[in-house]
Amino acid sequence: MQKKIFIFPVLTVLAIFLVKQVSAHCPLCTIGAGAAGVGAIWLGVSKVVVALFIGAFAMSMGMWFSKIPKKRYIPFQKTIIILLIFLTTVIPLIPLFKAIGPLYLSFIGEYGKTYAVNYSLVSSALGGILVLSSPKLSKTLTKLRKGKLIPFQGVILTLLLLIIAGGIIQLSLTNLGSGVVTGSIERLSPSEFEKVIQNEGVFLLNVHTPYQGQIDGTDEIIEDWENIEKYMDKLPKDTSIPIAVYCRSGRMSEAVAEDLKEMGYQKIYDLDGGMNAWEESGGKII
Repeated sequence: MQKKIFIFPVLTVLAIFLVKQVSAHCPLCTIGAGAAGVGAIWLGVSKVVVALFIGAFAMSMGMWFSKIPKKRYIPFQKTIIILLIFLTTVIPLIPLFKAIGPLYLSFIGEYGKTYAVNYSLVSSALGGILVLSSPKLSKTLTKLRKGKLIPFQGVILTLLLLIIAGGIIQLSLTNLGSGVVTGSIERLSPSEFEKVIQNEGVFLLNVHTPYQGQIDGTDEIIEDWENIEKYMDKLPKDTSIPIAVYCRSGRMSEAVAEDLKEMGYQKIYDLDGGMNAWEESGGKII
């Protein structure tokens, strides 16, 4: 069973605890990060890029509010405030921009291992880390310039880091979580579906839960259709390989087909009516 990778969220928490003194961002940085996120949505860029700016906004807001209390009432007070605001901002919003994709690590095991990664969650943590590090970078820049400050230096530096990171993500993950639909789903009749799966290059997937038989030639059976991303290592590593999906009635396979498209698969065939329609048309279930 697959495990989601949460490397960047863990690093975000560690980074906050390892910073001896957290420098709070000004309201302009917070507003700037939020405005950049809104702009990213308006431009229709990848969901993963939007998540980057959500994480940046959440971290900037947390750093800003952590400076409001003038006295320290509990140990790690600033750190706790930042974490609370970051998590309570990101966690409710991330499901709206969820983008699950594969990460293949060839050096694990004999044949490698594929993990399902919530790229939006990782991206939001990266946005938080960039905002967390920008005050220190700004101080370093000022020191290098012998005390001279560029107007709105902190805001410019923060937005520049986010824009560069967002651009790299957008170019690297063009088929994942983009505002433009890149994959396609075709709902096929049993006769059409039969012709499609005769092609050896098509991956045949049974997602009915619990198991109630299968069509001959099925490549994989998924035991939990609602969490298809857990089975990333059992799906084709190449997202250009067509996937033909079916269940008992067509309800589960229809939902899974949408998930597969979100995961970056470019061509999905869905058996309309599922195994019930298949049997009615004379097909056999084994």
